[in-house]
Amino acid sequence: MLCKPQDAAKLTQLIFTETTTLGVRRRDEVRQTLARRWENVQTAWGEVRIKIASMNGTVTNYAPEYEDCRRIAAEHHVPLKTVIQEAARVYAGNSEKH
Repeated sequence: MLCKPQDAAKLTQLIFTETTTLGVRRRDEVRQTLARRWENVQTAWGEVRIKIASMNGTVTNYAPEYEDCRRIAAEHHVPLKTVIQEAARVYAGNSEKH
């Protein structure tokens, strides 16, 4: 499991209490992330936030916010995959205009 260092002892105790394990390995990890920003796109079913990652000012990746897509899919009885694909398509189309 991944957790904050200050939560490790508490979560290790929980693992020993709630599982059959006899040991836990711990190590520190370092995470590097790209700069991120958010934009909203309008789909046929509603607004979806798009997470946009960049490096040195250049967009390297983008992804529709899962929870927005999940909520919209449930509300409109549309497959989740369809909402995700549509949000990405709208963002890509909008970004080409800039």
